[in-house]
Amino acid sequence: MKVSMGLCAMAGILCAAPTVRAEAVPLKPGEYQVTAVTESSSGEAGKPDTHTRCVKEEHLANPDAVFNYYALNGFKPNPANKVMNVSMHGGTVSYDIEGVYAITRVEGTVSNTGFSVVRKATPKGDKALSVTMKVDGKRTGDCATK
Repeated sequence: MKVSMGLCAMAGILCAAPTVRAEAVPLKPGEYQVTAVTESSSGEAGKPDTHTRCVKEEHLANPDAVFNYYALNGFKPNPANKVMNVSMHGGTVSYDIEGVYAITRVEGTVSNTGFSVVRKATPKGDKALSVTMKVDGKRTGDCATK
């Protein structure tokens, strides 16, 4: 199925989040296999996209650096976005990101060796589509040293 330009644009908004100042993510640093699937409110869905990434100790200080799929592409947080309502305890994580074009809610679970979150971007305009991205990660070993 062909993914529309609108879906791609909203996926970018979904992932363009600022740095989050909160407690550390309780993951063990290492190599993670991360899979993301994006779907719009029109029912249009992308195919699962899977990559590996090295989650380092410094990433754990910023939940959105871990739970944001575009961290794999070296995304840069948008300083105009505002992170609110950060909660991370008892194996759950949640926070909101208010951006220029959308409000994104991130909710999910996290353990020492894996996570599963849903990022739902709701546009501020009444004609745009909502986009949901499910991001799952599982530790596969230590990061390769270079």
